[in-house]
Amino acid sequence: MARHRRPAPPGAVPTVRTRGQLAACLLGVSALLATLLAATVEPAAPPAPDRTRHSGTTDVARLPE
Repeated sequence: MARHRRPAPPGAVPTVRTRGQLAACLLGVSALLATLLAATVEPAAPPAPDRTRHSGTTDVARLPE
């Protein structure tokens, strides 16, 4: 007679899915908190005198003056 394996416990498969959902939730929450933190906290040092806060361009994209 052939022997059969014992079926997997009912909690084994949902555990993997639950871990994935938890990881996705933690990633989303950390991204949201980082965005809120960046929007509300002022930098510790003042900006450099030769740079504006929101110049809109980078050093690479500037044309020579």
